[in-house]
Amino acid sequence: MTSSIEQALPHTNPLIKLSAFDTPMAIAAAIIISFVGNAVVIGMPMLVGALADNLDFSEQQLGWLASADLGGMFLASIMTSMVITRVNRRHLAMMGIVIAIIANLLSAQFHDFNTLFYTRVIAGIGGGICYSLGVGCLAGTHHTARNFSILMFALVAINAIELYTFPILSDNWGINGIYYTFCIAFSLCLFAVPKLPSFKEESSSVSAEASPISANKIPSYLPKLCLAAVCSFYITIGSFWAYIERAGVDAGLSDEFITNTLTIGTLFTLLGCVVATWLSKRAGQSKPLLAALICMTGALSLLAMGINPIVFIIGNFAFNLMWLFVDIFQLGTISNLDPSGRYAALIPGAQGLAQTAAPSIAGYMLAQNAGYGSVMMLGAAGSVGAFLIYCVVYAKLKQIAPNVAD
Repeated sequence: MTSSIEQALPHTNPLIKLSAFDTPMAIAAAIIISFVGNAVVIGMPMLVGALADNLDFSEQQLGWLASADLGGMFLASIMTSMVITRVNRRHLAMMGIVIAIIANLLSAQFHDFNTLFYTRVIAGIGGGICYSLGVGCLAGTHHTARNFSILMFALVAINAIELYTFPILSDNWGINGIYYTFCIAFSLCLFAVPKLPSFKEESSSVSAEASPISANKIPSYLPKLCLAAVCSFYITIGSFWAYIERAGVDAGLSDEFITNTLTIGTLFTLLGCVVATWLSKRAGQSKPLLAALICMTGALSLLAMGINPIVFIIGNFAFNLMWLFVDIFQLGTISNLDPSGRYAALIPGAQGLAQTAAPSIAGYMLAQNAGYGSVMMLGAAGSVGAFLIYCVVYAKLKQIAPNVAD
């Protein structure tokens, strides 16, 4: 996706001085660290299903275990955003990788609920450090929208791989097969660490005049509202993604049908990325983002009314189509409001907060026999909340920068 910042700053613009963040190897390393750190989130439906099948946990316990990983990622995101400009990023990446490997090894050894809960929190911290660090490095590049789009394409590929391989790993080696796979993936990340930039460069590479909105025009609450909208939207992601596999099982769908539907659905995620890139050059930020949030609300509401094979396919494909579509436009909006990338680096924290709370709330609702329809309605409410927040953001942008708000 090409943001208005990038349109204002072509590659040959003398205002740009490429930094260590912009080398191809640094960008590739940041993307690798990001998607491996976020792998547990992408594979959450199959991970929850494997925990249920192999360890026979209750729905409430499954919700707590999903929240444990995501809660650890949230804590790590906040910590990383506080220290990322003051410590050696390679050392920080090494710390996250080592923590994640040790915690996943421990998870494979201890399967009682209490011990597993704490090891998953620690694993989430390790993965969260890697994910937040990678996103922070990408936010320091000049072509942030393009690089975030590449990251999302990578997430789509990892999503397809995990949805296909996790059931095979679980069938052959139980839940330990998944945890050992995480260990291998994080170990391979060690080869990417030397390519990361060590420290943030102090000099600003883009002058204030190059921003699409003058910095002194932007109310300080607007980027914060965008982070609140990201958090609200990820209530949708957290509640849906943690329980959609279980919802399909509860509706009597076969394991093969569920796995194939979720895997093929990743192609619609890829389509969402392509459509978002195309629309960003023609329809601006606001209209596509608001329309996508309405569509996401409709998809979750459809699933809430009752799941059968047709509804499961439509709901999943619509969800996958809109997920990264929304994310791309959210990143574009925040980048327009804050070209420095400071708020973009906090996005993993906003995502983690919602993804920590959503599975636990959904698990509680299921424990109260509210049914999976209530979980889908919780997800729909998250998209409605994000829609309302962005309406406020774009109304204000209409006043101060109509060309960016459109």
